[in-house]
Amino acid sequence: MLKTLIRKPVGVFVLSWLLAAIVALTMATIRWRTYNPEERQEILDDHDGFILVFWHSRIIAMPWLWPRRHAMNALQSPHPDGRLLAHTVNHLGVRTVWGSSNRNAMSGLRGLKRVLDAGKVAAITPDGPRGPARIAATGPVALANLTGKPIIPVAWSVDRFWRAPGWDCMIIPKPFCRGIMIWGEALTPDGRTFGNKKNSDESTRDRMESQRKKLEVALNGVTDRADGFFTNKKKADGGKIITNA
Repeated sequence: MLKTLIRKPVGVFVLSWLLAAIVALTMATIRWRTYNPEERQEILDDHDGFILVFWHSRIIAMPWLWPRRHAMNALQSPHPDGRLLAHTVNHLGVRTVWGSSNRNAMSGLRGLKRVLDAGKVAAITPDGPRGPARIAATGPVALANLTGKPIIPVAWSVDRFWRAPGWDCMIIPKPFCRGIMIWGEALTPDGRTFGNKKNSDESTRDRMESQRKKLEVALNGVTDRADGFFTNKKKADGGKIITNA
């Protein structure tokens, strides 16, 4: 029934508005904090475009946490589930660029390149749209090398949540819980990867794989750190309330 519904435009329209309303109402009840607000503000105040990355399981809260004055342009898969998700986050202020970071990693990156060339923010879930979970595809590092823009890994976590069925076990925050968001350190592209005629295909692949692994480690690290705030591994001291301004 649901699969049939999301394949029809009217079904996507109704479900996306319903899901967006549920997300907005739930997020408004959560007490959100950011651990490193100074780093966050420094990045947002002085950038010429960057690639924002977070795992697919953390999609739900990102449109709410993201400041709308810095428009987020997100890569979304054109399959039915991806279209429903895209329309849902569109209602929450996220703009869509169609493509995939997993299958044929270069597809869809042209649109994101235009976004970055204009000095805006491009968002990618490196393990989407089909997984495996928390294993990064090469799309973000390819885009970083093509544009010369940095990659910023971010993660959020909450103390009470449900896990949705599916390959990524998506986190669904429970109403009136506590949440934290963390910004990781920027990952800068290696200018030697593309645009150098002396590079062999093998050396280019090796450099890409090395950067892909660094991205995966960095994003898993910031995600584990966010989760650690609610498992007694870290203390959420010094945080400040995030607003949607």
